[in-house]
Amino acid sequence: MASSRPGIELENPEEAPVRAIKRGTAVFERRLGISPQAAFGEWSRPVDLHLRRDRAGNLFSYVSFDFRLDSETVFGFGTPDGKWYRAKMRYEEIAEGQRITYVLTIKRRHRLIYLSTVTISFRETTDGCVQTYSEQGTSFDGEPVPDHLQWYAQRLFGKGFTG
Repeated sequence: MASSRPGIELENPEEAPVRAIKRGTAVFERRLGISPQAAFGEWSRPVDLHLRRDRAGNLFSYVSFDFRLDSETVFGFGTPDGKWYRAKMRYEEIAEGQRITYVLTIKRRHRLIYLSTVTISFRETTDGCVQTYSEQGTSFDGEPVPDHLQWYAQRLFGKGFTG
């Protein structure tokens, strides 16, 4: 039986290699001196629509940005060693000023290498808000994924954040 996936031809589906997986959870919190609505607004627009390079030399570029329920933001990023990744964020819940939940998939050469659920929530405090980023993810096949969590942590905590 031939596979519908390019480059994979198997007579017997039981011959398919078992994919190794690794699971993880990350939670970051930050106190902000702005309202939950203002913090929400920062996450509901693209950071940069142009190809750029981060401090580690990784390339990053939006393909599309569509911040609506059941829609997707697609972006690509590459590493200094020439690997290119495509990521997609599908928005599953958007509660104005309170919470954003999306499913993140990352592929390399059309093969899924990372899948996660992300929730970013905003809680009002007396002097602004607390912003919480929570992600539960699964990596496949031991593929080294550039640390998008580090990028998000820097967005949450500032450019000087190193983990």
